[in-house]
Amino acid sequence: MNTFISIILLSFIFSGQFFAQWEKTNFPSTLQVNSLAISDSNIFAGTEGDGIFVSTDNGENWIDRNNGLQDKVIHTIFINGKTLPAGQARIYAGTETGAYVSTNNGKSWEAINSGLSGLGVWSFAVSNFMGDSTIFAGTWNGIYSSTNNGANWEPSGLSTTMPVNSIIAHDNLMFAATLAGGVYYSQNNGFGWKDISIKVKGGLYDPDAIIPVYSLAAIDTNVIASAGPGKLYYTSFDSGNFAHSTSFGNMPILCFVMHYAKLFAGNSAGYISVSDSYGLAWKYLPPPLTNQAAYSLTLNNSYIFAGTGNGVWREQYSETATNVKNLKEAPSGFILEQNYPNPFNPSTTIKYNLPSSLQGERSGERFVTLKIYNLLGKVVATLVNEQQEPGNYEVKFNGTNLPSGVYLYRLQAGNLVSAKKLMLLK
Repeated sequence: MNTFISIILLSFIFSGQFFAQWEKTNFPSTLQVNSLAISDSNIFAGTEGDGIFVSTDNGENWIDRNNGLQDKVIHTIFINGKTLPAGQARIYAGTETGAYVSTNNGKSWEAINSGLSGLGVWSFAVSNFMGDSTIFAGTWNGIYSSTNNGANWEPSGLSTTMPVNSIIAHDNLMFAATLAGGVYYSQNNGFGWKDISIKVKGGLYDPDAIIPVYSLAAIDTNVIASAGPGKLYYTSFDSGNFAHSTSFGNMPILCFVMHYAKLFAGNSAGYISVSDSYGLAWKYLPPPLTNQAAYSLTLNNSYIFAGTGNGVWREQYSETATNVKNLKEAPSGFILEQNYPNPFNPSTTIKYNLPSSLQGERSGERFVTLKIYNLLGKVVATLVNEQQEPGNYEVKFNGTNLPSGVYLYRLQAGNLVSAKKLMLLK
């Protein structure tokens, strides 16, 4: 696992430039926001005791939408059917005493607790395996499943004494994390579970202490676990073995959110970070929030929203704007192309371009590495490891000695980093 520490770049340095500022929305300042979600033009915010609020104008105005909610402690909000026509998505809310659903963009809520017995619901996930759509609810007493949109729930076979605060579902494979009761893995759509808890090895007081896991995220075939204090662990969907990546310092990461191909993370000190390289490299989204925890994140094409103990904050963000920048911005000449062919067997070609100059360099030449990694972070091949001048390069990679699977290739030139995935099929 030590090899993983050396390859994941999580060295966060402020560039001194601010491309946007966090601003507080008109959400009530005294409310803690546990969950954020977006459906169509509606932004949903679930609070710690005051129910659900909705904004239709990017947070400028909020109205409470609690019609039918008997419990206003909202642990999670989940949108099922984001690609459906406007107003047809089902919006689920997990509360301290059960689950609710809305089919009219939150205007009214219906309790769906048949089989849940009033259990607190902390997380949701949906699986579309073998043509059947199943929704899973993580509760105080394990995971429950429903094949009829929550009208009835049945135990999935995982029973815990801690709330299941995060679930990831992919085909028939699932991961479930509890805050202090372990991490679990299912290979049969939730019918059976295996304990794959991340444990402290060789700890001073308890060598087998289970590390608390705050949140899970999925990037293609990768699963990332946010664990305390401030650490990340990686595995692949078809594996139950987590590898330690590196440290985010001493500040736990409390939430993840995916937006297109980018993964965003928020920690307990209000720092928001982003990765667009499958989690291999990260950068801060400057500046931080005002020294308050980010309990939840969501994005649309204009803003990133953060739920905190002091309401909802936002920062301008656009896929086409330059609000989010690298610490040392890559000149247009820094290009890592997708390998061709992909999938491949047994060889493929990787092309890249190095720019003529980088700010702060005394010459155009810099040390360049191009390496191949498996999804647990182990270096399986080093293709380039030398000083190179600016220009276009082409490298052949032969995977004859490797098993079929998904791999990552990562180019680093000075402080510039880019990564892409490739697939070997034999």
